[in-house]
Amino acid sequence: MQELAGRLKALDPEASETLRVISYFDALTAGHASVEVLLRGASMLAGCASGLTSPALTLRVDERGRRSPEAGTPASWPARAVTGGGTVWIERDESPHANDDMILERVALALGILFERTGPAESVHNPVETLLDSSESAESRQTAAHALHLVATTRYRVITQPASTAKAAAGPSAVITTVAGAVRAEIVLSTDAVAAPRAGIGIAASPADLVRSWMSALTALRLTSDHEPVLYGDDLGSLLLLAEISTAGAPENCDLQSLGVVIRETPRILPMLDTLAASESLRAAAATLGFHHSTVQSRAEELSAKLGFDVRTSRGRTRLSVALALHRLETARFE
Repeated sequence: MQELAGRLKALDPEASETLRVISYFDALTAGHASVEVLLRGASMLAGCASGLTSPALTLRVDERGRRSPEAGTPASWPARAVTGGGTVWIERDESPHANDDMILERVALALGILFERTGPAESVHNPVETLLDSSESAESRQTAAHALHLVATTRYRVITQPASTAKAAAGPSAVITTVAGAVRAEIVLSTDAVAAPRAGIGIAASPADLVRSWMSALTALRLTSDHEPVLYGDDLGSLLLLAEISTAGAPENCDLQSLGVVIRETPRILPMLDTLAASESLRAAAATLGFHHSTVQSRAEELSAKLGFDVRTSRGRTRLSVALALHRLETARFE
């Protein structure tokens, strides 16, 4: 599906986006996502609030993916009937967008499958979602931990993987809609080995503090690359703080802006930039890349001129590392 979407993007961007919607809700359905997660996905894809009303529950999620205290009704919004009872809608004020119908169709289908599995009233929350939700009360998270049979004195880690590529989880898990797309979060013992092609591994924590493990695991996943496909939250240090600042809306950064220009001009430059940032010298970078030293020296000079700082110095490599981290936090998307 991912390969097909990539091919379609070049031929027909609208068809590619439609396929992305299908793939997105397929991943959420396979991950047994809850009602709230499905609505959150619809809201974030559509860019507007969405809601569900049924005999058992009424739920509304705003355009930023947050549960809304407003009850909401289908009113005159674009809507679809849900098999098993109920109506789902998106609150589009202006002219319909190209994929509104597909978003409604797929979220209605996903909700119908979920209701068939569990029933509307029982499908609002997966206990893993509750446990990892910082907006939930300590009492709610404790109840969720008890439901998952987690031991208060034992330390666990949250492992995050792109929902579309994650294999069936051995431990408690849930597919959660995030700023980076659909992510499967799995809770494992802190001593368990991790085998995954791409993953973020959170810091070890007690059940009561697994929100911190989840946040560090998500940040780690967003910072992964082909160069480093698996990252541990323990190894990120101040990058965890950087992610919080980035989420809160950091001021414009000239290094990030110039890096963006370089990447747009030469999309395949990222491996070289990663290697330059991680190497102690240009000779070490050349050895890693398999290029002659003079070739890397020349390329580094060109990049330094475009970036506005010298990547051949230790300070320049630090600035490059931070800019690359900000770039990944801003652009990482998982489906």
